[in-house]
Amino acid sequence: MNPRALFAGWLAFGLTNLLLVWALFRHYSDIPPPAAAPVHPLIGFSVYVTLMVALFAWVAERMASPWRAAVALGGAQFLLVNVDMVLRGDRAIETAAASAVMMAVTWAALAMAWSVFPSQSAK
Repeated sequence: MNPRALFAGWLAFGLTNLLLVWALFRHYSDIPPPAAAPVHPLIGFSVYVTLMVALFAWVAERMASPWRAAVALGGAQFLLVNVDMVLRGDRAIETAAASAVMMAVTWAALAMAWSVFPSQSAK
């Protein structure tokens, strides 16, 4: 890996993130959530799963591997909801550990199902 690219990426990502949190997100972060979900929980779950599988399909096609896609997407999800939230004090380590197991099993199940029924372009 190119150390200069890593450092430039760290600066770009870190500074952009800090700037946007300061200038944009913090103004909206204290808005209370709606009193009720906009859709029934089963509909919301179905929409979420559909979007995640669609994203997975796109990444798996680009990476030419459902297992690489699962690691990439699961790793990004892990970094966001476990590492970031634990280090900010918004999630307990025990919750993060349980979440990590759940994510690993879920992404592995999706990759395994995708491997059993590969896309036409993978054949």
